[in-house]
Amino acid sequence: MREIVKSASVRAALAGMPILRACEDAVLDLLAKGARFVRFASGESVFERGSMPTGLFFVHGGAVRLMSLCPEGRPKVVEIFEPGGMFGEIGVFTGQCYRTWTQAIGASVLIHVPRERMLEAVAMDNALSNRMLGAVCARTQRLIDSISSTASGAASVRVASYLLEQLERTVRPDGCIVLPAPKKAIASLLNLTPETLSRVLRTMMEEGVLSVGGRRIHVRNRTQLAQMVVAEAAPVS
Repeated sequence: MREIVKSASVRAALAGMPILRACEDAVLDLLAKGARFVRFASGESVFERGSMPTGLFFVHGGAVRLMSLCPEGRPKVVEIFEPGGMFGEIGVFTGQCYRTWTQAIGASVLIHVPRERMLEAVAMDNALSNRMLGAVCARTQRLIDSISSTASGAASVRVASYLLEQLERTVRPDGCIVLPAPKKAIASLLNLTPETLSRVLRTMMEEGVLSVGGRRIHVRNRTQLAQMVVAEAAPVS
């Protein structure tokens, strides 16, 4: 990790983060005090399991994966943070050491806001506090949904559910998705082996549901993709 200097100010970059866009100037000024851009190489750790929190991270460029240990002791991708996303808030608000760890996916640039500044900001701005709470609740719900869909569901259902979620989050009207991480990381996120993910994508391509080129996926038949999930959830009569 190394600190970098950019032409754009840290304050301007913070003002562009979705959760901070409604903040008043005084709050942004406070957050910018001590905040800095930091660059991480691909695979480099942002924070380690067992380390103490130093602040909140915002993704300015690149992506970061949140890692945890499976019951079998294997590392697993829990979540992927893309530009505009934030992470590390559990440590910021509890002050307890991290039980997970994070790694950069490709070269990534983050904004680090010191814990003290973040706590002062939410104490000053009640609306920001509510947005932070809403974001944490939404993430918790996503993780619950992820556990539910990946614990025992068929591989095709896990992949279909993930792709539908990505479609809902994208602003592109053409049904194109760019995976935020290599397929190996996506497979870990879905509790699949890379070979199984490749096999499912290949089958979907053969059925005319998708076309795949590297990390770019074009959903050609969204209805059929959704039916894969609905069919699995339908009760047996």
